[in-house]
Amino acid sequence: MATLTIARRLLTALRQRLTRRRHYAELRDYDPRLLRDIGLRWERGHLVAFDAESERVPETAQRRQRAETRDAHETCPRCGSRLT
Repeated sequence: MATLTIARRLLTALRQRLTRRRHYAELRDYDPRLLRDIGLRWERGHLVAFDAESERVPETAQRRQRAETRDAHETCPRCGSRLT
């Protein structure tokens, strides 16, 4: 069972890597100005977006954490009712 799962995961990872490699090979031929128009750039051999979602994630995570801590102080830890 475990070997079947490992083999399936290896095949999936290999398939994804080959797909990404094929897509990147197509984009390598593009002019940097054309990539800029699309919103992409090459950085250290990796294709990255100018407005990457990963740059926005920490900001939203911070907001969510602040909201959770605020809610934690406004609710009773035992019963969950709102504190006034």
